[in-house]
Amino acid sequence: MNNTTQRTLSRTVKAAVFTLLALGSLEASASVRFRVGYEPAANDYAVYMTPDSTPKPDILLSAQITLVVPHGAESGTSFSLENISSEVQGVNWIDNSRVNAPSENPASDYISLAYYFSGSRIPPFGWTAGQEKKILTFTSNQGCVSGVKIIDNTDPFVHLPNSAGTNPGNDFMNIGWSTSNAYVGNYGEGVTCDSASISQPALPTRTTACVLSAQDEYYESKITQLESLKNNASTTRQAQIDSLISRLQERMTCKV
Repeated sequence: MNNTTQRTLSRTVKAAVFTLLALGSLEASASVRFRVGYEPAANDYAVYMTPDSTPKPDILLSAQITLVVPHGAESGTSFSLENISSEVQGVNWIDNSRVNAPSENPASDYISLAYYFSGSRIPPFGWTAGQEKKILTFTSNQGCVSGVKIIDNTDPFVHLPNSAGTNPGNDFMNIGWSTSNAYVGNYGEGVTCDSASISQPALPTRTTACVLSAQDEYYESKITQLESLKNNASTTRQAQIDSLISRLQERMTCKV
């Protein structure tokens, strides 16, 4: 192979990597999703998050998680939120806002948790693209209460200005994700207190017994191309390609 051919192939490889990475950034922009579940063995609630990519650097600037819980007026008891405990060392969460039965949704109360860190530096969360991570836990005197969930962007109370003059929207701003708010939505169905369904992860599980859809075949072809390009890429590019492969895999409905 002469030098001209080598240079041509090198330019082709670089162009292909750039194109595929750009495609991935459009198809799977940096984002993180939330869910809440109840853990019967520990008798507590847990908030989980799943990112579609690994932020670099992993530096969280601000975050808010708003829980929607059933309003307890009829039973004479309000949902209590106690013993907040972070699962990430150096990260803390505080119950800093509560609005009971707003006019937009009188059947629910809204409890917002805000993030702050202790120590001299912002601690990393240790994200892995596509992997669920437990972020915090809390307890309630009411035990398991069906209907506890995380507010989403369709909730009537989230639209500003609301009747309470608050901003209950979920927020997650990490420097490593080039967006002001990486939160894009929730997964899971909230808390149910049927022992057969308590806190089951809502992310699709990997299986070898499914048939690839046309979309899956498209993603699989892109993954194959990316894997073949890794041998000619720099270490930095290889890491980027691995991240993109992970994003594309998470977008497949058939996990093989």
